[in-house]
Amino acid sequence: MKVYKYRSIEENCFKRDFKTLAGNTFYSPNYTTLNDPFDIYFNEQITPLIKILRAIFPDNSISNFENELKKTLDFKERVGIYCLSKDFLNEQLWAYYASSYFGYCIEYDLNKLTDKSQNSDFEYQLEIHYQDDIPTIGIDDIKNTDSFIKKIYAIKKSTWEHEDEIRLIFNNDGLKKFHSSAITGIYFGFKTEQIIKESFYDLFKNNDVKFYEVFPSNFRLESKLIYETKRSLKYKINKFNFEFLREPRENRWEQIFEVYYKGNSNDLNEIKEFVQAFKEMYCFKKSTLYIFNNKEVVSLLDIYPMNEDQHIEYNKSTIQIVYEL
Repeated sequence: MKVYKYRSIEENCFKRDFKTLAGNTFYSPNYTTLNDPFDIYFNEQITPLIKILRAIFPDNSISNFENELKKTLDFKERVGIYCLSKDFLNEQLWAYYASSYFGYCIEYDLNKLTDKSQNSDFEYQLEIHYQDDIPTIGIDDIKNTDSFIKKIYAIKKSTWEHEDEIRLIFNNDGLKKFHSSAITGIYFGFKTEQIIKESFYDLFKNNDVKFYEVFPSNFRLESKLIYETKRSLKYKINKFNFEFLREPRENRWEQIFEVYYKGNSNDLNEIKEFVQAFKEMYCFKKSTLYIFNNKEVVSLLDIYPMNEDQHIEYNKSTIQIVYEL
């Protein structure tokens, strides 16, 4: 999924953002910097109940619960929140956040922004729900972490609905890292100066990035491709004959690939070069690569436990398994 960050070209803002992008980083701020005064705004109905319980049961357990609640609610003071949109042709966002079409909009691969191998403190990816009722946190929400988090961080007033927002929540505010392939495109406003465009062309000259211009047409915004940069690769993956046995899998920490290699599986140097070329082309975090010599093995990939015959067939089909690629 692609998500978008609109940015201004006001001098101080642009210099700061350009520096962070050059370092493959972005800044996830504390909620106090957000421009909506009603962001992270909620009613909390638990404290009054605790006061009643303390009067009835004057023991330490109630005080301990109260302290834990306070810690949980105070957690918002250090959380980092990175706000993104699902829309790169949003007229209001271009006007508000991208210097009225003089600025730019960054296109990210959301999957790569939420990679815990880059930021171990990443916790939640939240789609904003828009409503005009103040969210209320009660006892049931304390028992349901997802509900608790969503009521605090993922509810905004309906006046902001046009932003079509997604939020990334980190345990701490500050600079966050991303893999260099996480940025897949840059959209320039139709008023963006050429010197700004060229600075980005140069910054991403060794990345696979497409550059677009957003412009008004027929009473709506449209975009067109105006430039493209490509990585300079050490290895050429196209020289190797292989196919994916199924869609790559991944979790927050690891990618898992299973491929049928059609080349010379007995040539260890060829296999070694293939592994390096595969890593360069496809891997953006720790990965495991399973290389097989036939495609029929796919029927065994999810069998556990295997019987003896299946083990024999699986081992005969395996060329190499590369861990922590």
